[in-house]
Amino acid sequence: MRRRATRPNVFRGLKRFGVYSTDWKYILVPTGALYLTPFVFGLWFGYVPLGFPLGLFSFLILLGTFNYLRLSKPEYWLSQKFDATADRWAPFRPPLFGELETRDWVRDAKN
Repeated sequence: MRRRATRPNVFRGLKRFGVYSTDWKYILVPTGALYLTPFVFGLWFGYVPLGFPLGLFSFLILLGTFNYLRLSKPEYWLSQKFDATADRWAPFRPPLFGELETRDWVRDAKN
């Protein structure tokens, strides 16, 4: 079989409103929480439930923030920051499950 040209855009992330599909969870979860919390506590502003403007403004602020971060930071910057925070900014860590067998790095440490 002869080789065919590969389309260069196949492996790029899908963007909607300037935000990649992997980052939408960081927008929708806080927006949903801020939208539903006033309904749970029965907070109203006149005849308008407070969840509506609070959810709308949080969505717009987070959307603008993520658009700004995408323009000014490298790709996967946010997920790598979360990973570094979870690892307590350690310069190194022991291997995770499946990365290296335990007997291999324990044996190397004894030698």
